[in-house]
Amino acid sequence: MRDDVGARLARALRGSALTASLCVCVTAGTGAASATDAPAGGIARLTAASRQEAVECGNQGASCALAPYDVCPQEASRYAVRLITPFSRVASAALEAREKGQPLGRMGPGAVNQWGVALYVAPAQRSSAAQAIRRVEIRRDDGTVIQPKWTTLAPITTVIGDGTAMPLSRGFFLFPIETFTPSASLTIVLVGEGGETSCRVDQDHLLRLR
Repeated sequence: MRDDVGARLARALRGSALTASLCVCVTAGTGAASATDAPAGGIARLTAASRQEAVECGNQGASCALAPYDVCPQEASRYAVRLITPFSRVASAALEAREKGQPLGRMGPGAVNQWGVALYVAPAQRSSAAQAIRRVEIRRDDGTVIQPKWTTLAPITTVIGDGTAMPLSRGFFLFPIETFTPSASLTIVLVGEGGETSCRVDQDHLLRLR
């Protein structure tokens, strides 16, 4: 299962223009994403019913499919950070399919749920403070510190504030769904070339996500 998930991650990131020299790193002793559902009122595993709702969300536009999942606005000068859930994965794919006038792929709940919940972190565009991401961890207010099950890093050329093209890196950090259970607020710790920074995602925000 571990090899299968790693292969799927690499294929998906290549399809999203994360090209060349993918580095896939595995936290020791971890496996595929957990099958335990998150409680009602927050991020949950996809079902046939919620998949259809996700498609409808994507058809509504970016305000439903993308904007709620953009986190860490206070770090916007350094990074662009997006939370990717089973629901938002289908919603964003439906949005892209609509914009391109193409059919949506199958994306059944069984396949989508295998990916768990991820943080996608990229250098900020057209910012002199843009940084290459190296590592991410989650610190929940209940005292739990959670490392990603999978980390996939890839190079990216980023245009910074003065128009210069800089070779930096972006990353895809896969966590079990329970990481984002809305029983407590959490802190996302971002470690890049310039050191460590962090941002908060409060409990109310977690409750609104799907």
